[in-house]
Amino acid sequence: DSGPTLEPYFNETWAVCPSLLPSSKQKLLKDLATDTVKCLGFKDGVFHVEAKLTSHGPQLIEVNARMGGGPVHETNLRVWGIDLVEETLFACVGIPSRPFIPSRNPPGGAIAYCDVNAKKSGILQSMDFLKILKGKDGVVSAKPHLGAGAEVVGPQDGLPTWLVEIIVQRPTAQAALDYLLELENSLDPPIV
Repeated sequence: DSGPTLEPYFNETWAVCPSLLPSSKQKLLKDLATDTVKCLGFKDGVFHVEAKLTSHGPQLIEVNARMGGGPVHETNLRVWGIDLVEETLFACVGIPSRPFIPSRNPPGGAIAYCDVNAKKSGILQSMDFLKILKGKDGVVSAKPHLGAGAEVVGPQDGLPTWLVEIIVQRPTAQAALDYLLELENSLDPPIV
């Protein structure tokens, strides 16, 4: 699941896996994704499919014949125990891919991640605001996208700059998302 975008720029905010949606809504999105990939003529492989559940049902956003970017590989590996790079290689050499996917209670619990958006424009003075995340239980990683001295853009001036990618892991999707949002809200990047 992806969170609401930062408008008016549609900048991504957060994501969580496994889904928080009821299984009936997940099925609608899964069926749309699967049917679309088949309609495009694909029979096997790893695909990045984005769709949105609207008041008019599921709507396709995009399909890519590749693994998703960002922390998608690590998320699937940690939550489901599925290595999408291996699955891609299997597909390339014709080895059938049917990874085990548990119906509930994924073996790795849940992952939530976000790219922290700059809240205002200016110069990022230091990276010290990330120190509170170091060694914190449940924080998988906090990877800065830039360094101290970087010029950043806030939403009042344009597409906000992503400052850092944070990944957390917890036993459930809701716990992971709540923890992620709590951590994100505790950060105070020094932008002047």
